[in-house]
Amino acid sequence: MNKLWNLQNYSAEALHRTVRRDGLRVRIHPQVHPFLRREVHTFVRWLRANYPFPIRVNVYIPNTKKIRANDGDLCYGRCFVPDDPDDSITIDVAGGYDYDGDFRALQNYTWGTIFMLAHELGHYYQYLNRVSLTPRGIEWQATYYAHRVQEAYYDAEWDEMDEWAEERADES
Repeated sequence: MNKLWNLQNYSAEALHRTVRRDGLRVRIHPQVHPFLRREVHTFVRWLRANYPFPIRVNVYIPNTKKIRANDGDLCYGRCFVPDDPDDSITIDVAGGYDYDGDFRALQNYTWGTIFMLAHELGHYYQYLNRVSLTPRGIEWQATYYAHRVQEAYYDAEWDEMDEWAEERADES
């Protein structure tokens, strides 16, 4: 289903970074919309249950519409691999949404934030698995697998909701 995320052809250099620290950690700014917070936490729980994170990756979701990339441009997400092996890999994803009462727009923004997180985690797995592509190929591959991960998450969530609905129907 998702070759890049399940490849586990990790480079020795990558695994040597933080021997004792692994996993996916998330920090969300307190002013990020509660719906977005809840959905991101649900997605992260699903990711932890379905994919390995052999090197710690810290995800920050600030309450800003865009974040500044390493080259100075504004963007929606970035994945930063520090030179110091004692530092964790960091992913920043913009989470600032001004809720104006349109719940469908909030849902779309949330879905875009989840996609951006999956895209940036694709770069994390590219680093782990020593993927060497052109800059365009790197972005294409991260986008491709972000769509696959998001589809798998969506299918899993709907399956869970269907099971819940069946249980409720049996009770009545």
